[in-house]
Amino acid sequence: MIRLRWWCAIVLAVLAAQMSAATEPTAQDPDVCTMRMMRCYGARNERLPPIVLISTKDRRALSVDIGSTSVTIEFDLLCNVAPAVYVRFVHCTANWEEEQNAFLNDATLRTTLVDWTLAPSRARYWSHRGTLQVPNDQVQFRFSGNWKAKVYDIGTDQLLGETRFFVVEPLANSYMNFMTDFYDTKFKVSGFALTIENVVTDPSATLIDGFMHTSALYRNNRYWEPLIASTQIDESQNPSMIRTWIGGMAQGSKFFRFERIPSQNEYRVLDMTFVAQFPATGQPVRLPLTDLRRNGNFMIYGDDGAMITSNISSVDDDYVPIEFLLDPQGPPSMSDVFVLGSFNHFRPDPSWQMYYDEELRMYRVRNWVRRARHNYLYATGKLNIDDNSITDVSFEEWEGNSSAANQSFVAFTYYRMQDYGGYDGIIAVSMGSLSNSR
Repeated sequence: MIRLRWWCAIVLAVLAAQMSAATEPTAQDPDVCTMRMMRCYGARNERLPPIVLISTKDRRALSVDIGSTSVTIEFDLLCNVAPAVYVRFVHCTANWEEEQNAFLNDATLRTTLVDWTLAPSRARYWSHRGTLQVPNDQVQFRFSGNWKAKVYDIGTDQLLGETRFFVVEPLANSYMNFMTDFYDTKFKVSGFALTIENVVTDPSATLIDGFMHTSALYRNNRYWEPLIASTQIDESQNPSMIRTWIGGMAQGSKFFRFERIPSQNEYRVLDMTFVAQFPATGQPVRLPLTDLRRNGNFMIYGDDGAMITSNISSVDDDYVPIEFLLDPQGPPSMSDVFVLGSFNHFRPDPSWQMYYDEELRMYRVRNWVRRARHNYLYATGKLNIDDNSITDVSFEEWEGNSSAANQSFVAFTYYRMQDYGGYDGIIAVSMGSLSNSR
């Protein structure tokens, strides 16, 4: 009787496990597609910001040398069969809220004309890469502003992923002024900071001061963490030490000032182009050197936050599991620690949270990384386990500040257009760094 009960228990456990596995969507199910990565960049150049310039009625006296005639959208999927997806384009406000105006967000502004590339035969993490350039014969952008490209499964209308880009209609000139600044640090690091002014001029003298309401400042290739100076948008999303100030249209100019921006460090570099050092065997590759606190010190320069894949051959274009190791050189942090880089859009995410190994006395995390030359940094924050949100993101504890970190910034100027019920259009864009502005 005891043996019979034992066998019954085993059979029930196996059946329960099979039922549980059958109800969970996996990459082996033919109808399931999983987004692995999605990105956007200018024209066909991975280093260019994702900015589309559209024509204006009068380009006289305007000098715009930032932006392209198109952007490239690229995404990797894991599917068992050829993916059936469509890409929809959505216009957003200056703070990335999707517009509800049907004139702006026409339901037909979508495309299925995606060029597909197959992953190498040994690849297990991804299977298909979709690429498209917009605008094209099927998709045109009539309105400037913030735009999202959202990829959906055709069969289920499930959102698989999204990326961001900008459409600029140059109606004004702008340039950036960079100044050094200081702030009170929480840790024993350099208190070096930046003050940046985005100066906007109106050569036509037709723009209305009150309609020019917002400037958004981004570090190049990091378009999910804007700094906002605005008369209409809540600025509470800015880090607490940053102050903003907006000046009027004196002598035809208006300026948006951002004070006490921590400069952060020069990017750390993960160069995975050497296949022998980063083989695609499916086994985690531990970084050869343990990362340390830098507090302003670095040996090589990064790529301004860009992911560079141009030197990767098609047969080696794969994802490799990487193990990051961070030596705290003392007690662990009181905050949660994350890896942020070009492989995850510099966005803190629970899947990139490091845990402290008591035996090694180091922070560790393993994750899949596309083979490329990457830039990355370490950040701290507070993870809310209820909704997976991360707040109080800071680079101060692990990266410190360095005046020699030559990261570029991109500034967009938003104007309240009155056509089609009103929308936030971008009328000027400028780009620069501490050593070079334009």
